[in-house]
Amino acid sequence: MSRIPRVLVDAELFEGACVIASDSTTRHLTRVLRLKAGAAIGVFDGRGREHSARIESCESKRARIRLGPATSAVPESPARITLLQGISRGERMDLVVQKTTELGVACIHPVFMERSVVKLDEKRSQRKLDHWRSVALSACEQCGRATLPDVLAPAPLRCALESIEPGGVRVLLDPLGDAELPASPEAECSIVLLIGPEGGLSEGERQLAGATGFRSLAVGPRILRTETAAIAAVTLIQSRWGDLSASGAPPR
Repeated sequence: MSRIPRVLVDAELFEGACVIASDSTTRHLTRVLRLKAGAAIGVFDGRGREHSARIESCESKRARIRLGPATSAVPESPARITLLQGISRGERMDLVVQKTTELGVACIHPVFMERSVVKLDEKRSQRKLDHWRSVALSACEQCGRATLPDVLAPAPLRCALESIEPGGVRVLLDPLGDAELPASPEAECSIVLLIGPEGGLSEGERQLAGATGFRSLAVGPRILRTETAAIAAVTLIQSRWGDLSASGAPPR
């Protein structure tokens, strides 16, 4: 049985409503998926609501979508993960955004660090931000999430650390780290995960993170690439505290 395609619509969702898809969504439905009027799709608003729907028409290059009943959206993980990710080059950063969105992170904050290879001016930063948000959206459409993760504008490490809300667990991934994740987190647990860029964090950045409450954690004996490190660490946290388990049911 084939999966029903899902698309984001920035509108108030309620049964019987008719919504007009954006140009990009219409192109995706009609040119990429080659769907016609009458095709069944799923529609979500990026804030946790989802409805069954059908394409009513594709006139004037804008798809009209008629909403059916609300459906049960995939619940968000009880582990609210904020990923502070050292900005890496091209496909590596895209991979981090895509896969950590699929794994359920709540927020992704791209961060400039001393050893970051990528340098962005204001104009390029905005283009990159738009692109990363598009990557996250596509990942949500594919994986079943109805809530978009926040993808924040790139910022220097110090600014990113200052923006973190108080409380929660703060983890710096470090091949030399010796900290351990607590076995039983608090309810509604908040975790901030800091991952360096291709060259890792400098000693000064490690000290800065330590001064703001980060504990250094290693996830195994091997040194991981930045994109692998992010995926592995998020998987570990979701397995320990979140909704990822081999049985298919959320861990208890």
